[in-house]
Amino acid sequence: MILRKKLKEELYQLYVNYFESLFNADVKRYESFFVDNFIQIGTTQEEVFFSKSESGTYLGTFVEPVAGKIEFRNRDIRLVTVDKLVLIIEQADCYVNSEEVWTFYDQARVSSLMKKTDVGWKFVQQHISFPDSRTEKGQTVALEKIKAENIQLKNAVKSRTIELERINVELEKVILKLKSTQAQLIQSEKLAAFGQLTVGIAHEIQNPLNFVNNFSEVSRELIEQVKSERLKIAGERDERLEDELLNDTAQNLEKIRHHGNRADEIVKAMLEHSRTSTGESVETDINTLADEFLKLSYHRMRAKYKNLQADFEIHLDPDLPKISVIPQQIGRVLLNIINNAFQAISEKDLSESKKLTDLEPITPLVSISTKTLDDMIEISISDNGPGIPDAIKDKIFQPFFTTKPAGQGTGLGLSLSYDIVKAHGGEIKVKSHVGEGTTFSIQLPI
Repeated sequence: MILRKKLKEELYQLYVNYFESLFNADVKRYESFFVDNFIQIGTTQEEVFFSKSESGTYLGTFVEPVAGKIEFRNRDIRLVTVDKLVLIIEQADCYVNSEEVWTFYDQARVSSLMKKTDVGWKFVQQHISFPDSRTEKGQTVALEKIKAENIQLKNAVKSRTIELERINVELEKVILKLKSTQAQLIQSEKLAAFGQLTVGIAHEIQNPLNFVNNFSEVSRELIEQVKSERLKIAGERDERLEDELLNDTAQNLEKIRHHGNRADEIVKAMLEHSRTSTGESVETDINTLADEFLKLSYHRMRAKYKNLQADFEIHLDPDLPKISVIPQQIGRVLLNIINNAFQAISEKDLSESKKLTDLEPITPLVSISTKTLDDMIEISISDNGPGIPDAIKDKIFQPFFTTKPAGQGTGLGLSLSYDIVKAHGGEIKVKSHVGEGTTFSIQLPI
């Protein structure tokens, strides 16, 4: 016999309806699914019946008290043909309802044989098994035992809940303390960053101001010389010298104007960077940010480590497109990493270690470069410092992790930088070799 789709669906539905009558202890409907000489084998030795009436009587006696409290879940039902019979094999999870709680009982296995009669398809033989030690003589489901176990479980859960509530109260106290400490550390990191920025600004502005002051002083002296020359009588005055002095004064004034404008640009740029962030992204020239913050960090380093001779390099892609970022946040990332780079080269006496040649020592160097990578831009910040050991390379972005001496760092700079870059949809990576230096790569989407 071929089990066609339509017949398969009909028998499947018949099988489901049969179990509905079984679980609800509907004896009359239940018996209607069997031939008269139906044979059924249950879980225990007492559950062996040789007619539909015997099976129906058992249903009314033992299953009726738990009617509506048994159901199969996760049912795996298969239909195959055996000559003119249909064999239905099912494996399912049996759940029982005890104290209004559905509880897994055991895995049920059912094998049923059906044949076509004059009045439709009927069950000929069936074997239902619940292989569970809780099932005793004459029982289909050990419901009373499950009730007792549920009571024990509820008591255990209640006791554990009380203990967990106590632990939660203690944890909440610890979390509040940690949050307070974290807030203090973050504020400390912000103040430290502000201090570093202030030092950088001061030294960046100091250069053009020094030029302004020097050329002003020289110009004052030149004007005094011109005045002195003009006090002489007509025959003794050197007009050629006067012209030279006036030309030199004019050149000095041009240089004063140039460096005054430079100081004005620095102030305007840093005011722009230091404005309170609105949290909104704007089209930003990353090259400008990189250039400004590298110079600020460099002057801060020169002020802090007066005896260290160091240098920096800038390699910026002139075709780098502007990208939409929160400039204050990206500026903070750049400042954090560049400061770390200068900190690294200050800790390594490169002139006494690795050399390019026997006569030429390596100069401590921090370099920054930008370039386009498909739909991203990349900012690389490199130093030739001592490098990062492999043992801690995976930890450097963790909050509060720092290699600096106590009191000199909170361990939040790189962690905050990582979070900022991630929030912009980018990535931050690090490559480092001990004794050779470190490169941080920041990739941001265009």
